[in-house]
Amino acid sequence: MTRTLFTMAQPDSGPRIVITTQPAQDGYVVLCHGRFATPFGTVIAMGAGGVLWGLGFAGEMSEPEVHQDLAARWPRARLIEAPEALAPAVTALLTGQGEITVRLSGTEFQLLVWRALTKVPPGAVISYAKLAEIIGRPRALRAVGTAVGQNPVSWAVPCHRITRIDGSIGGYHWGAAIKRALLMREGASIAPRALAAM
Repeated sequence: MTRTLFTMAQPDSGPRIVITTQPAQDGYVVLCHGRFATPFGTVIAMGAGGVLWGLGFAGEMSEPEVHQDLAARWPRARLIEAPEALAPAVTALLTGQGEITVRLSGTEFQLLVWRALTKVPPGAVISYAKLAEIIGRPRALRAVGTAVGQNPVSWAVPCHRITRIDGSIGGYHWGAAIKRALLMREGASIAPRALAAM
């Protein structure tokens, strides 16, 4: 079942994102999952106990491929369809209001990068180089880019706000068109495609 939660209004400041790393182990957990229609396409969300564990967009990938991509991150989890358990988090993202708790599991370096992503406000973009500088690892550009690309809770942990140093939008796990739409909705100033290619 796909839930529709439409709004194209620009968010004021975005929802407050609370990060937890608990439970520390990924095994033998029951994860709820659901599909939600948004102005950016279908969002697939996964979580447990009111905490968002994963979020991805269908577009360049089909809905089953997005579901499989997210589910592969927690291979021992038992998945149950329960969109009502995830609707408050998706609604908070759409309205830009409220609080969302996200559960992140990764290396110490990944967690450092992902926490830094939550500090980039809506409407702002920074380069991968600036993000590397912010976390105190200015020479770790490739590692920062890899960590950004492995973010399990895209949109909530706003990896879409990271662009190339030349102002072009760069890559996005769920597709450049979705990244561009998210940035435009937030009012971000991004280089037009023709200028970025120069």
